[in-house]
Amino acid sequence: MSEDKPTNVPISSGRRQLLIGSGLLGAAAAVNPGMAFAHWGRGGWGWWNPEENVEPVDWTVDQLRTALTALRDDTFFAMIAFGVPGDDPYSEYQGVSTPYPGGITTRADLYLFGGTDLLVPMPPEFMDQMLASIATYLKLSPMDIPDMAAEDVGENGEYILENLDSTFTELLEGEVSNSVLVALLLNLAATRVSGSIDGPFPSPFANLSWEQKAKVFEELENEHSWLKRAITWAIPNRDYREAAPGVLNLMVSFMLRISGFGSYCEFAVFNPATREVVQRPLGWVLSQYAPDAPPSGIGSDDLIGYFQGRRSV
Repeated sequence: MSEDKPTNVPISSGRRQLLIGSGLLGAAAAVNPGMAFAHWGRGGWGWWNPEENVEPVDWTVDQLRTALTALRDDTFFAMIAFGVPGDDPYSEYQGVSTPYPGGITTRADLYLFGGTDLLVPMPPEFMDQMLASIATYLKLSPMDIPDMAAEDVGENGEYILENLDSTFTELLEGEVSNSVLVALLLNLAATRVSGSIDGPFPSPFANLSWEQKAKVFEELENEHSWLKRAITWAIPNRDYREAAPGVLNLMVSFMLRISGFGSYCEFAVFNPATREVVQRPLGWVLSQYAPDAPPSGIGSDDLIGYFQGRRSV
């Protein structure tokens, strides 16, 4: 954000509607008329808005950032529970859990969104166009934040997330992380897979069953995914439009791989200053890895010191 632009100026509904009229939605439909029927076959035409009968709400840029961050954090907790279930509420709600700690206990979510943010450096213009395209899709098929979790996304957060439009990228001035982009993508796919979703978490993705989460990734990995094509079609710059599918595929693939790696690595207990593991990592416990133990049936011999006593190659 620039220093001369305050972050707490209320953004009125009227101003948002004026900015919506920039023609992005019409341009998307012109590129491919099928865009208007993105939700066809999923319970109707898909032109619904959970806030259509609610009075307009004034909100601030700070509230927008808070809502997006809360959505991102909740989505990534659910992603870690999907990859390495444990005894946490996210694992239990998805229907696949264990009686011992899982990936969430290691705070692998921090590892995951930190890596996602650094994975693909994107020019601000590319990020703006990608997010504006997602917002165009959200205009057709908005997110529905469960009422019971509304407070978890901050003041006015539920209203903001259920009414995201193409103006929110202008308000954030290009300062949007890759992890927020991925969180929006996962929740769009979740809504497409299951329609309106209820549950205890603000993220629609977090309220899915384990099997439904798998279908979300099936939707996102499919080269013929309607969701990815709909998002790509609405990107005006040709070079960015052609690059978008590859970028999205890379991010989705990264999420699946790193949710497991982050849970089993030493990230949470590694001290970078001393380059030491300060306590036994949970991943070592889960995998029964015992680097200081004598050779035994626990673990693999080639992971206990150097294989066959070798000291050089």
